[in-house]
Amino acid sequence: MNARMLALAGAGLPSVRPDDVPPAYRALAEEGWTVDADGACLLSALRAGWSGSAAGEFGDVVHFEATVNGRAMMDHDLPADGPERRHRLLRRSVAYACLALRAAPAEGGHAVLGYVSLSEGGLSDDTPTSHVTFCTRRPDVLPYVDRIEDYSGEALLELSRDDAVELLAATAGPAPRSRHS
Repeated sequence: MNARMLALAGAGLPSVRPDDVPPAYRALAEEGWTVDADGACLLSALRAGWSGSAAGEFGDVVHFEATVNGRAMMDHDLPADGPERRHRLLRRSVAYACLALRAAPAEGGHAVLGYVSLSEGGLSDDTPTSHVTFCTRRPDVLPYVDRIEDYSGEALLELSRDDAVELLAATAGPAPRSRHS
């Protein structure tokens, strides 16, 4: 995590539960993953709504994955500002990332990573907002995030499957499905 995320998280990241994830995002994670013909690791529900391929519109598979898998976190039910908004937004974003990562495909030799960012946004550019995405790290492709500590404009966190298992409470239940297309 970068310095801004460290300041936001304080004593550390919270342990999270699937119930921390809004139902629509829980459904995305629970539908599982697809590894497409280009080898891209994509959340199945998000891939179904996307036309195109890594080879067609993107320079590489990593940025294709990050684009297809990326979503702003739902926040309309949260307070407009303040520590409670930031805390709840971080908790639900981390929980969503962990729930999805727990079932990320292990085959293919490329680790799937989750990225949670919190920054100022909204109509007046002063509302804390969050974005979550997933992509692989591949030795022959520029990483989605190279040196996380160099990012200063937003709070940024990188999570691995091991991080997700550690942060996700024991009540998480069975892992979502993974499939190939």
